[in-house]
Amino acid sequence: MLVIFAILLGADVMIKRWVEDELNQGEERKLPGGGLVLRKVYNRGFLLNLFDERPKAVRGMSVFAGAGVLAWDFLTFAKKRSYVKKLGMALVSAGAASNLFDRLAKGKVVDYIGFKTKTKFLGRITANLGDIYLVCGGVLVMAGEMLSVVLHRDKTKK
Repeated sequence: MLVIFAILLGADVMIKRWVEDELNQGEERKLPGGGLVLRKVYNRGFLLNLFDERPKAVRGMSVFAGAGVLAWDFLTFAKKRSYVKKLGMALVSAGAASNLFDRLAKGKVVDYIGFKTKTKFLGRITANLGDIYLVCGGVLVMAGEMLSVVLHRDKTKK
């Protein structure tokens, strides 16, 4: 799982660096298929710039959340099996580490995946791979937890 974590983290960090070097603020480049675009957006807050006017609070909450993810990693990886949860935590950890690194090093997170849609609200959303890792990882952790409950319940019935 450490290798998966490193690959995912490296991919997001490299893409963020490329975006910062190659795209101008406000520039958009269409991706094949037409539904997604690359654009450079700096997010000083959380989702949709929530709390962007409070950078110290955002930084503090991010460090606190990162510490929580690290603690959860230790608890998850200490268990035998639980492979779905471990994969989910590798994704969550990579996303959290990438965004936390940006926030601590630059005071803002680089987002670059935008949606080309007729809906104004969805068209404003810009994310990065780290954000996608967090969502997918969270789903896997929940699925792994449910799977664990189902398997544990079956053992107690026998």
